[in-house]
Amino acid sequence: MKTFLADKSEKLTKALLRYYNGGLPYGTLMRLLKNKEIKVNGNRISKDQTINVGDKIEVYFNGIENVLVPSLIYSNCGVFVFKKPTGISSENFEKEVQKTYPNLKLCHRLDTNTSGLIVLAEGVALDEMLKAFKQRTIDKYYYAEVYGKLSAKSATLTAYLKKDAVTSTVKIFNEKVEGSVKIITEYQTLEVRGETTLLKVKLITGKTHQIRAHLAFIGHFIIGDGKYGKNEINKRFKAKTQRLVAGELKFNFAPQSPLYKLNGVTVVIK
Repeated sequence: MKTFLADKSEKLTKALLRYYNGGLPYGTLMRLLKNKEIKVNGNRISKDQTINVGDKIEVYFNGIENVLVPSLIYSNCGVFVFKKPTGISSENFEKEVQKTYPNLKLCHRLDTNTSGLIVLAEGVALDEMLKAFKQRTIDKYYYAEVYGKLSAKSATLTAYLKKDAVTSTVKIFNEKVEGSVKIITEYQTLEVRGETTLLKVKLITGKTHQIRAHLAFIGHFIIGDGKYGKNEINKRFKAKTQRLVAGELKFNFAPQSPLYKLNGVTVVIK
């Protein structure tokens, strides 16, 4: 249960959305009202109303305070960009989103232990976004804190990636081997932090574990990465999760696309 005092006269829903800083979807708020899980001055209410300065607001989550509440970053033309936390698969995150937005479906995926921007869409927008991600016309940027200082401040890395189904990992090679696919990863140095470096990474290709494995292959694994990093160093940095965030998306659509209105829009993580 969370409690706060109203600091202005306004609609209850507006106050709650402001109090939760956008982290409480409107649909979730409506369900709380419907289930009478909100009190105003000690009285349970089931619909929106105007509150006054000094009113005591109590929000009862009935023991689900720690349930994921997807944070919406951007929406337009049927395209919705959320912030996915670490520790949840893209598929399970989609299910959480659908509790509030039942028609939305995934347009791409992030690793379970990668947090950041993830796109879901509906209707015509879904078809367009799936096509855009498949054709790689959407620019995707990640922020990664890696171990060590890279010799070049920026570079375009090319290698070959092969999945290892037995270990659920991937292996990187300098030259093509049987079963491998070509990968291209760009990076630029944002900040050197002593033993670590903050990079801005752009995926030119997008394969399983590409950023993590590719950076580890050149000797600069992501801090907190349990698969491709070094546990003793992760422990030293007290990093229990990998420091990799999908931080920026730039939409590129042709004039004939139903989503051309979004052409050039850049969404940055908050």
